[in-house]
Amino acid sequence: MNVPKDRQITSKEGALWAIVREISIPQTYDDKARGRYRSIGEWLDRPDSKVHDLKPKISAQGSFALGTVIRPVGDGDAYDVDVVCELEKGDHKHMSQAELKSLVGIEIKAYATRHQMKQVPQDGRRCWTMEYADEAEFHMDILPSIPGKNSYVAAMVAAGYDINGVRSYTGTAISITDKKHCGYNDRGVTWLVSNPKGYLRWFRGRQYQMLEQRRAQMNAAGRVIASVEDFPNHEVQTPLQNAIKLLKRHRDVMFDGDEHKPISIIISTLAAASYNGEATISETLRNILPKMQRAIEDLGPVAVIPNPSYPAENFADKWQEKPAKRKNFERWIARARQDFLAYLAGSRFDSIPPAFRDSMTAETIRKVAPLMSLTTAAVAASAAVAAEEAAAVKASGTTTKPWFAGE
Repeated sequence: MNVPKDRQITSKEGALWAIVREISIPQTYDDKARGRYRSIGEWLDRPDSKVHDLKPKISAQGSFALGTVIRPVGDGDAYDVDVVCELEKGDHKHMSQAELKSLVGIEIKAYATRHQMKQVPQDGRRCWTMEYADEAEFHMDILPSIPGKNSYVAAMVAAGYDINGVRSYTGTAISITDKKHCGYNDRGVTWLVSNPKGYLRWFRGRQYQMLEQRRAQMNAAGRVIASVEDFPNHEVQTPLQNAIKLLKRHRDVMFDGDEHKPISIIISTLAAASYNGEATISETLRNILPKMQRAIEDLGPVAVIPNPSYPAENFADKWQEKPAKRKNFERWIARARQDFLAYLAGSRFDSIPPAFRDSMTAETIRKVAPLMSLTTAAVAASAAVAAEEAAAVKASGTTTKPWFAGE
């Protein structure tokens, strides 16, 4: 296979970039997902919509907002698209959570009927879920919400936090529906709070220097981006975003089908908090993995990993009730550090350790191999060479403890 010179891999950084491209959501699928939730937003805001006067606004949250979406590992798995539907004129004094959920649900079901969707939207605990079944399968979870500034402040004060430390996040807070909330059917009560836009702002702030460089490049090319706050996260890939994609793929392979696998929001939060403006994926992984593992090791008996944009929310709140979640995260971060750093410690970019190959899947490495000018046989040989290198380093006594299992 003749590979253009500009795509040939000649370094470990190039290899990591190639793997990221392979595991990322295809651009056509990404465009389709964003087009679908924008279409729902237009439907909710049409003149005869039951929520039109309440000013509905649709926005992505989670991986689609952060720009860290990856392909599912299994052929039958679907992409999860998390969307917030905020009624900007909604008020908990004049509607209950149940009333809001029902009102949005009427329009969501009407949308599904109008577009001849095969499955009826499902009314979940917090969200309405829509299933799209075509060449790109999506689960779209739509979270009904209203502005939550007052509820945010009340929750923070009740939890003992100094509101001055997070005052910049109050304006993006939302109040959300939750069937298990004791006041679900009541008007005038305090709702649960979330802050996905605030989290996105924090996430962007953690890579401000890198995004500012990319913004300047885009402005120079004729596309004006006013500030990092306005940056289209999904359109530009930073070393942090790409490192998170690799970590999520490693997690998905290690815990395929396990309901207690490490959750993406904790991976993204620890990775972003550990990031220090590194300019490459390799440098990012070398920096964040030890810090992420140390952060987990330093947790007390009751694990607390606060939401940076809403510290009263603990991302690890289920770990006490489900100890397997904490144990699995501890196992995963140790293995991830071992597998990634073992590859980065090797002397050759084309020497792929078996554990690293398997953590990305052999199929992914097989697709990347031609860019390294490696045949299938050479991929197997490179794994053998990498194993020999690892054994030699281990025997020399110069290893870093988490790089090798059993130490």
